[in-house]
Amino acid sequence: MHMLSLTIELAAPQSINGKRASYQSLWLLVRLIYARRHEAATSVVRLAELRQQFTDARTLRMFVSRAFRDFAQWRVQVGWGEDVHTDPRFLNLDRRSQGPFWLPAGEDEKITCMVNGKPATQAELLRFLHLKRQPVAAPSAPTAVQPDYWLALAGAQQQLREGRLLAALDGSARRSNNGALAGFKLAARSASSRVQHALAVLGEAQVWRRLDDLEAARKTLVRLRRMLKEGGADEGGYLDAMEQILSAWCAYTERDLALTEALLLAMGQAEPRASVVRHHPRIRFEWNNLMALVRRAQALASDEPGTRDAGAAEAIRLFGAALDAAFEVASFDAAQQAAANIGMAAWLFACEGIGPVSDAQAVRPDAVRWLVLSEWLCQCAGAAGQSAWNAIYLMRIARGDCVNEEWPSMTAFRAQQPISPCDMARYAAGPVDLLNAASWMDVAARLLAQQREQRYGLLQRCGLLLEHAWYAVHYGGADTAHASLGLLMSEMRQLPASDKAFFQAELRRFPPEIATGLKT
Repeated sequence: MHMLSLTIELAAPQSINGKRASYQSLWLLVRLIYARRHEAATSVVRLAELRQQFTDARTLRMFVSRAFRDFAQWRVQVGWGEDVHTDPRFLNLDRRSQGPFWLPAGEDEKITCMVNGKPATQAELLRFLHLKRQPVAAPSAPTAVQPDYWLALAGAQQQLREGRLLAALDGSARRSNNGALAGFKLAARSASSRVQHALAVLGEAQVWRRLDDLEAARKTLVRLRRMLKEGGADEGGYLDAMEQILSAWCAYTERDLALTEALLLAMGQAEPRASVVRHHPRIRFEWNNLMALVRRAQALASDEPGTRDAGAAEAIRLFGAALDAAFEVASFDAAQQAAANIGMAAWLFACEGIGPVSDAQAVRPDAVRWLVLSEWLCQCAGAAGQSAWNAIYLMRIARGDCVNEEWPSMTAFRAQQPISPCDMARYAAGPVDLLNAASWMDVAARLLAQQREQRYGLLQRCGLLLEHAWYAVHYGGADTAHASLGLLMSEMRQLPASDKAFFQAELRRFPPEIATGLKT
């Protein structure tokens, strides 16, 4: 039989084994005992509850430090963090003040709580703890649930898919035209729980990243991280994982590949996030897709043939894993991203002579088929306007066989023969609206005009302006091309150095008279 080695007297003056004890430390220990014995579904005590219970405590960090010093004197093991199965002896002390706190299995068996020398009942434990909220909510009547929050969240998520990030520029006051950012803020105001609030904040962070406002995105992610740490709002780990994914995306947008890779590797290797990456298909898609982009960039930047080939193979494998996960969760929105990335990566690798196939013409049919699949999936998802990448990639592939000499003459430039949308449709697995256009110039002009209703990301805008200018010159619109290149020069100043270098090289492939005054 297990010997009880610790006796707590709850009646004033409180004591442990006959010795006076600090009330706050004793309260936390009794609260942990109550959680272990009577709240098996959670069995943890979160930081938010301590903040609510001891509103006059100067800092919770000091509270926690004093409590754990007392626990050590009382020879009681107390753990912290989300994984309640970890041995407390091996936990990171730097994270102890963040909670949540728990007793390891069996630890409460050596402790008995008494009131005036008699074993305390559950009711007496509750009266001693004087909880300002019941540990287990059990309302006698169901609470009416309103749809307002979910209407706002669903509307914001759909507008995010469609690329309608901000209010429409036509002055319309219709709710549906207010944009995803306003929609997520409205949802946050309508939230009735911490989980609902966190979902809305996550959506807001996604919008800020898509708007290329990385400072606002990171500040919003800090808010989300604070909510998750203090409230335990993420029992399944999805919100925590998405916060890490978006942090990695912010790093990737700045082309900080080392930080992006480090964040992703840490997710994939450390529990409990590693389990979320393995078992949650949406997170698995995000992780594989972004890591594939990192491996693609590393392969293209490397000078070592073996490293380039291995990186290219790994990128294609990861894109494939992302596509599998996207279809597992039945998300055409996610699947179209992976399909587009597979097609463009295969073509880029072939153009650079990386991998088993170094002939861009040989790879082109399959690359186009992947991009057409992506565009078709966009249409199926009702989000055909969310991105210009498929059009940009197809326009770039269409002129892939054209001369790449610097500062060509106007005659030589216009003599080049890019593949028309109609001819490119021969490679496609099925018809898409994108390939029904009379010319690529029409495609680029139409997409640029869509900026009135939705805002493309900075890199997409630069890519569109480049293709618009190239095809404008080819079709004889020198003034139109010059105007687009002027806008491109203004926009590309905000790009990371590696992306800026790409566009600077592309500018040198225009006739000198078109690029007059635009040379960098």
